[in-house]
Amino acid sequence: MERHERIAEAIAASGKKKGEIAAECGVANSAVTQWINGDSKSLKPENLYALAKATGYRAEWLAIGMGPKQELVTQEVGGTYESHRTPHEDDYALIPQYAIKGDCGAGYLNGHVEVKGGLAFKRDWLAKMRVKADNLYVIYADGDSMEPYIFEGDVVLFDGSDTEPRDRQVYAIRRPDGGISIKRIIQQLSGAWMIRSDNPDKTAYPDEPVSQATLHEMPILGRVIWRGGGIG
Repeated sequence: MERHERIAEAIAASGKKKGEIAAECGVANSAVTQWINGDSKSLKPENLYALAKATGYRAEWLAIGMGPKQELVTQEVGGTYESHRTPHEDDYALIPQYAIKGDCGAGYLNGHVEVKGGLAFKRDWLAKMRVKADNLYVIYADGDSMEPYIFEGDVVLFDGSDTEPRDRQVYAIRRPDGGISIKRIIQQLSGAWMIRSDNPDKTAYPDEPVSQATLHEMPILGRVIWRGGGIG
């Protein structure tokens, strides 16, 4: 099921008219029509959470079809306990998902950048990671130089506020030609730094020395804090 089909289902199941949904989401009626018809460019994260609240469907399911449509919550009603499903937008942060590839090699040139919805992450997990949702970005990995840590096609979450190089951490780095690479930064016993691929084939993916003078001038876009993808 495509996103616009999920949105259409949620609105229909809510029993509300488009005008009511639009009012609760703070948008024009035409915007709701666009969402239903498949044009989601105007569907911002805050709109998605408002839509979830207005329809009773989970924002994560509306955005990417993940998990149950609605969340089961038990509450006391008239001395008995009843179960119903309701979204909890306060529990999730929707991180923008960009149509950008981070090459696990020499760098992927992205000629066009477009927001492709988002991925929902538990706010308590983000708090444990000590990151803020506003600083996070989701992109796609390309190539095999970071295997087995990151595989081609994996979704990569990085923190754009964490750009200070640290030993053995993985970063999204902008190359001089504008390409984006996903690499690990290593500090040797001598104190020298290098950019390294996790792939053990060093003939294909050799280490790249980085001088101390240019280390802190490297155009680091952010530190990778999570990656996910298929198995096998």
